[in-house]
Amino acid sequence: MEQKHMMAAVAAVTIAASVFAAPQLKTQPEVLVDGELKAKVLANSKGVPMPTPAAQTGYTISGGVRKDFKVYNPADLWRARAEVGTWEDRNGNVMKLARVVSLVPDIPELECTKEAVGKALEEMEKSFKADEESLAAWKALWAPTGEGKFVSAGGKTYWVEFRFAENVRKADADRLLATFERSVSARTWGMSGAGRTMKWWEAADANYKFLTNLDKAKGTTFIKQSQSMMEALRKKFEFYVPAKKTPPLCIVRVFKTLDEYRQYRSSTGDDDQSSCGLWDPSREELLVAAEDPKEALSTMRHESFHQYLHFATGRGDHALWFNEGHATLFENVKRNTAKNTLTPVDEGTRAGWVARNPEYYANRIKTVVAFSREQFMSGNVNDNYVTAWAVCYFLEKGAYTSEAFAPYRGICAKYLELMDAGASPAEATEGAWKLVYGRDVAADFLKFWKERRHAAVNLR
Repeated sequence: MEQKHMMAAVAAVTIAASVFAAPQLKTQPEVLVDGELKAKVLANSKGVPMPTPAAQTGYTISGGVRKDFKVYNPADLWRARAEVGTWEDRNGNVMKLARVVSLVPDIPELECTKEAVGKALEEMEKSFKADEESLAAWKALWAPTGEGKFVSAGGKTYWVEFRFAENVRKADADRLLATFERSVSARTWGMSGAGRTMKWWEAADANYKFLTNLDKAKGTTFIKQSQSMMEALRKKFEFYVPAKKTPPLCIVRVFKTLDEYRQYRSSTGDDDQSSCGLWDPSREELLVAAEDPKEALSTMRHESFHQYLHFATGRGDHALWFNEGHATLFENVKRNTAKNTLTPVDEGTRAGWVARNPEYYANRIKTVVAFSREQFMSGNVNDNYVTAWAVCYFLEKGAYTSEAFAPYRGICAKYLELMDAGASPAEATEGAWKLVYGRDVAADFLKFWKERRHAAVNLR
C-alpha cells in the first residue's frame, strides 16, 4: 500500500513539473535582424518562415486593353516588414520577435500597391517615436497572442512575445521575458547574417529564386538539380506559351518536410492536408515539400507551369483544360542532361489512365474543354485532369504526327491570342476550338492514340 502511495506521489510531482515546466532559451545568443541585434532564442527550436503577404488582383479595360493590378492589405505588409523571426520548439511553444519602427499607413484601398505601401512605411519610420502612446498603438495593431514586452537595444525598440503550448505559470513567463531582455545586445562585432536557428537559405539564378530549409550539405545538390531542371522547363514553357509579359524572378519555397509545408499552409489560413506542393498566386510563390525528392520534382514541374502562365500572360483566370492540361503535360518528361532540354512524354499516371480506356477519355474531350472552373473541380476531378492532359498532349504533340491533324495545331495559339485581347476563358476557348468546327474530335484523338502515338514522343 505504501509503495502505491509513493508511486502516486511521484506521478503527481511528474505531472506538476510537466504542467508548469517553462520553456528555456538557448545558452548562447544568436545574431538577428541581419546583424543588427544579438539575443537568445528558444532552446530546441527552429525558425518558422512568415507567410508571404497575399494580394488581391483587379483589372481595368481601356481601349480594349486589359490591365491587371495587385493591391495589398497595408497591415500585412507592415507586419511582414516588422517581423524579425518566429521560432517554435519541439513542444510547440512559439517565440516571436518584431521591430517597432512604425504604425500602419492609411492608404486608399485601390492604391495599396506593394510599392506605395513600402514607400509610406519608409516615410513613417523616419519620424516614428517610441513613446508610450505610440507603443500602445503599435501593440494594439500587432495584436499579440501571448505574453510579451518591449525591449530596447542600440537606440531601437523591439517586441518579443511567447505563446505557450504548455501550462506555464505567470512567474515563469515573466522570468523568460526578463532572461530574453538581459540577453539582448546591439553589439554584434565579428558576426553577421541571420540567426543559426533560422535555417532558411536561398539560391537564385536569372529566372528563379529558391528559398529552402533543406540541410545545406545535402540540400544543395537537390536545389542545383531543381535549378537546372527549371531552366530547361522555362525554355519549353516559352516554346509552347510565348511570354507577352516578362516574368519577374519567380519564388520557389522548398520545405524539408511535408509537415513543415502544411504548417506553413496552415499559417496562411489554408487547412491543406492533401497536397505536397502548389502555386499560390495571391502570394506569388510556388511551394513544395521535398520529403520525397522524385515527387517534389514532378510537383515542381506541374506547379511551375501555373506560375509561368500567370506571369507570362498577366492573367490568372485561364480555362482549366488549358492551364491544368499543360501543367500535367510536364509532370513526366524525357530529359537530355547533356543539352539540358526536356520533352513531355506519354508516361505516368495520366497517360496510364488514357491507355486503359482511350475511348472513354476521347469522348469526354468536348465536355471537359467546355467546363467552367467550378465544373472542372467537381464530380470526377481525376478524370477531368486526365482528359485535360490528353487534350494538351494531342494539341501540342499528337497534332504534329500527321497532316490530317493540322487544324488542331493552331488551337492553343488562338486561345492565347483571344485571352490577350481580353476575352473570358469561355470566350477564348470557344473561339479557339472553332478552328476544328465540324471535326469529330473524339475520333481524331482516337486515331492519333491508336495509330500515331509512338510518333509523338520525340516531337516538340
